[in-house]
Amino acid sequence: MDAKEFKSILIDLGQRKITDDEVRTILSEHDSNADGVLSWSEFVDMMSKIKGTDDSKFGSVSVDKSGKAVATTEGEHGGKHTYSIEERGTFARLINFSLADDEDLADRLPMKDEDETLFHSFDNGVLLCKLMMKIDPNCIDARAINKGQQMNVYQVKENIQMGIAAAKALGIKLIGINSSDFINKVPHMILTCIWQALRILSAKLVNLQETPELFRLCNEGETIDDLKKLSPEAILIRWVNFHLEKAGQERRIKNLGKDLADSEALFYVLNQLGADKCPLDGHDDADHIKRAEKMILNSTALGVPEIVKPADICNGNVKVNTLFVAQIFNTKHGLEELTEEEYKAAGLDDDDVEGTKEERTFRLWINSLNLEDVMVNNLFTDFNDGILLCKIIHKINPSAVNWKLVDMAPDNDFKKNINNNAGVDACKKGLGLKMIGIGGVDLTKGHKKTILACVWQLVRLHYLQLIGNKSEDDLSKWGNELVGDKAPAIKNLKDKSMGSGVYLMHLLSAIEPRAVNWDIMTAGESDEDKEMNCKYVISVARKLGAVIFGVWEDIVNVNSK
Repeated sequence: MDAKEFKSILIDLGQRKITDDEVRTILSEHDSNADGVLSWSEFVDMMSKIKGTDDSKFGSVSVDKSGKAVATTEGEHGGKHTYSIEERGTFARLINFSLADDEDLADRLPMKDEDETLFHSFDNGVLLCKLMMKIDPNCIDARAINKGQQMNVYQVKENIQMGIAAAKALGIKLIGINSSDFINKVPHMILTCIWQALRILSAKLVNLQETPELFRLCNEGETIDDLKKLSPEAILIRWVNFHLEKAGQERRIKNLGKDLADSEALFYVLNQLGADKCPLDGHDDADHIKRAEKMILNSTALGVPEIVKPADICNGNVKVNTLFVAQIFNTKHGLEELTEEEYKAAGLDDDDVEGTKEERTFRLWINSLNLEDVMVNNLFTDFNDGILLCKIIHKINPSAVNWKLVDMAPDNDFKKNINNNAGVDACKKGLGLKMIGIGGVDLTKGHKKTILACVWQLVRLHYLQLIGNKSEDDLSKWGNELVGDKAPAIKNLKDKSMGSGVYLMHLLSAIEPRAVNWDIMTAGESDEDKEMNCKYVISVARKLGAVIFGVWEDIVNVNSK
């Protein structure tokens, strides 16, 4: 494009104040062959530099009605968005701590925590991918990440798409968020993604599988299933109250925001976890900022990473305090280890590995559907009231469920049975599924095999619906047509030849050849080669934006589901 076309496009992209002189100056800087026009590659290079230096888009900092520092930015279509300065700082510090030893991020970390460095650090997708890998090391194959200082826009977009697809597969809700939000450094969109990722990362140990000692937080009359229903935040609240009770305090907290703002509860929790390193000196200081300073010093002495500032605690920000309390828990939870008898009595010795893997896959799929007020923590316990089942069915077919038959607050098994029966009936009549041997009572009682069988049919229908209600045979034919003579044709989705990953990689290459580095692939003859191939296959699929909930073992073992 020439200078006139160039200026017109800059104005369309939001650079409305640009002058003719500025256009000529920019052209001369980026017109590398001095031919008077910008080529595509020159234009892309120029735009990345303009976007990277326009700090006005990060908003002006002000103080809201509650006294908190916020930044206000103008959206693409004129709307305004605000974001919390203390959240931005806490997120940056926690990322610095969590990924400090990653050599691939040496040019990005540590980030400054008092400015907009956070948004710049995510713009090439590498940090996004690495953050997802910190949650689940197998969600992205490091070999698939494009690296280096001279990445082009296509390579950057691949990285970001891969990170976003991995995030969705981990249950992170990213409504309306795409690669351009990271490339253009849109603050509220980036923070939405980062918050959910850090929440999951910080809560990795806040579950019974990783920390069976949490069984000690069951209230009188509760079972292990009752505890499994709780969100990580609800468990952390119980954990704080557990230590407050042990400390002989009458106080109890109900949230991780305002109830922690005076630091007193956390003072006592830290003292219970390590009285020698966390004394109660200063817990009653009248100045809340000074009290928070001393509390944070105690937490640091215990080994908790420094991710918050005293003022952050005093502001009672739920997100900031949640991450901080989770880091205290991760450093030392202070719960007495279970005896072997207690472990068995709690039902924690369930060795249904395959059922557990399917539960994880289906749970993450449900969370990716962006259902209102739905975040499934445990499929088997969250499924029993029938409401979740009906919401999933409604997502697939909005006219399938007769909501007049559904009780939105069932307080006994009889009402839950009615809900589940309504859901099963909607599956049969509204979706045309064969629910053989599946009854509402089985779902209410939490029969694992019944729940998995029910959800699998919903997953399968949903995915076939996404590709135009094709059949599995249609899928196989489509794959064979694309792959052509590059690999032997498959008979169906149970074909053992797919276990090497080679067929699937040829399929991906047929869609987008640039996404595949064939130097990484092998013939897949040994078990180790199959594993490495299949890990790479999943990452390349995510580069293309595919949201995949399976793991590499599913490909190696040719899991037809």
